[in-house]
Amino acid sequence: MNGSQHPDQTASNRIGRWIDVLIAAAWFGLVTGLLEGVGLLALQALDWMDWTMSLVAVSIEIIWISAVFDLLLFSAAGLALFGIARPFPKVPALRMCAFQFGLLGFLDLLLISGRIRHFGAFVFAVGLAVTFNRWLCRHEAAALRFWRRTLPWVAGTAALALVCIQGGLWLKERLAVSWLPAARPGAPNILVIVVDTLRADHLSSYGYSRPTSSNLDRIAQQGVLFENAIATSSWTPPSHASLLTGRYPHEHGTEEKPYDGRYPTIAQALRDRGYRTGAFSANVFLFCRRAGFGRGFIHFEDYFHSAADMAARTLYGRKLNDFVLPHLGFEDVPGRKRAADINRNFLRWVEREPGVPFFAFLNYFDVHEPYLPPQPYRSRFSMQRNPGGILNALRFRRNPKLTPEQLQGERDAYDGGIAYVDEQIRLLLAELERRGLIQDTLVVITSDHGESLGEHGLFLHRNGLYLNLIHVPLVFYWPGHLPRGERVAQPVSGTALPATLMEMIGAGDQTLFPGPSLARLWENPAPHPEWPLPLAEMARFPFEAKSNPAYHGAMKSLVSSRWHYIVHEKFGPSLYDWQSDAQELHDLANTEEGHGVVEEFRLQLQTVLAQARRK
Repeated sequence: MNGSQHPDQTASNRIGRWIDVLIAAAWFGLVTGLLEGVGLLALQALDWMDWTMSLVAVSIEIIWISAVFDLLLFSAAGLALFGIARPFPKVPALRMCAFQFGLLGFLDLLLISGRIRHFGAFVFAVGLAVTFNRWLCRHEAAALRFWRRTLPWVAGTAALALVCIQGGLWLKERLAVSWLPAARPGAPNILVIVVDTLRADHLSSYGYSRPTSSNLDRIAQQGVLFENAIATSSWTPPSHASLLTGRYPHEHGTEEKPYDGRYPTIAQALRDRGYRTGAFSANVFLFCRRAGFGRGFIHFEDYFHSAADMAARTLYGRKLNDFVLPHLGFEDVPGRKRAADINRNFLRWVEREPGVPFFAFLNYFDVHEPYLPPQPYRSRFSMQRNPGGILNALRFRRNPKLTPEQLQGERDAYDGGIAYVDEQIRLLLAELERRGLIQDTLVVITSDHGESLGEHGLFLHRNGLYLNLIHVPLVFYWPGHLPRGERVAQPVSGTALPATLMEMIGAGDQTLFPGPSLARLWENPAPHPEWPLPLAEMARFPFEAKSNPAYHGAMKSLVSSRWHYIVHEKFGPSLYDWQSDAQELHDLANTEEGHGVVEEFRLQLQTVLAQARRK
């Protein structure tokens, strides 16, 4: 055959080259993934990541998840390159693939902190990959033997990580439940639903013209609705910390840093009283274990709920979301968890221990921007086919220039998200009723903050303390145990939630959470002039747009039955008569009447802050 190879031998060589590439891909993918997972955990724990990297939090499961993801990524990359080189038998395919694997691996480890610029990391990774490839040219056979010999150990390490991590988490939860003390006989279940970013004045039960919340309206007619509930801040971490601890932001300190546990949470208190505690969060950025909110929860479902979310937390999954998906028209949160997913996961958890009372804390994210609820809800209130989706902090569109039509589309889609959540709440309570649990379950529906939809020239939240940002819904529902159709006008704070829940389970003599309990307001509907005015706080955020009040300084506000007082550390006080000026368009701080009111509020605020310092 004139020195040419036999066809069978050629095929055998080709198969051998394929196998060599797959072995190298598996080895590099698994090693890179394991190192990436450990690195992400370590850098997160040491707080050495930049803001964008730390915002996408991880937990110990990332070790095996990143290993599996990189195994698939490296294998696909290797096979693609090998397929390109296949028609050219003299091309050193293994070395080409190994260079590619080295480049991907080195680049991965250089980028996980987020502190090295992409171009610099790429140039450095290319240099390392070239150096590695030169070494490989001289030691290819030895390298192949090493990869073949150690691949089973590397794969075994990844498999062991998966089994030990998932098994350990399962065992930890089972033991925690088995060690619970006996609950008080007749202790009710407690279900708290926080609809992230839901402003009260866009609910029909709060006077909105659109029928956005027909189901919530019916629930409120069978329970107690607080007309003027005030969140303690206009963004997620401080407000959630207040809902769980009963403390204000200046007390619990949760603004730019995770909650540090300085005060007990309602989850810890209920767990110590025999409750099985679980949190189910769709806001996997800010209400999660990484943000310090896992305290007291035996079970916490935040990230890693789907394959898409798992992939989005690996290094290359993040880069795919940042640089590729936007060009393909994908604008939503990667692996966004819907209210239906939260409901399904919560009900599955409830079934595990039917004889133990539960405390469940659910966070729905469907009203949060980007406003992209599923159809038909997205276009339910709009003339546009696909309204919304322009306002998007993840795509750095916090303050875009919007046409009147675009702004209306954002509002329409926001309202569509409310309608979707409203239907999911109906389905969830119907499922609890079908299981015979609704009569024994106290349900609380509220929000952590509101939203700006163009008012005062602002969009989204975390930018001010106007009422549309802090006025939230608050409904208590417990068939047979609460007044039906009671509406409470007294302004109240979300900090009252823990003390109220403790009183509702018969632990009104507790001293863990400051009162007073909201139960006093529906038990005695008369006016309560002595009731503490709800306080809201906002730290300075220099990363906001200069048009936002939060860019220029911190703020605090107090809300009474008529007035809303806001004091800005740079601009001074503002005063609004929200009863006659619901949009807060007329600042009365410098009027004759306003001067006296402002002084009264200033003294009240000093008293509130002084009380906190004495604790």
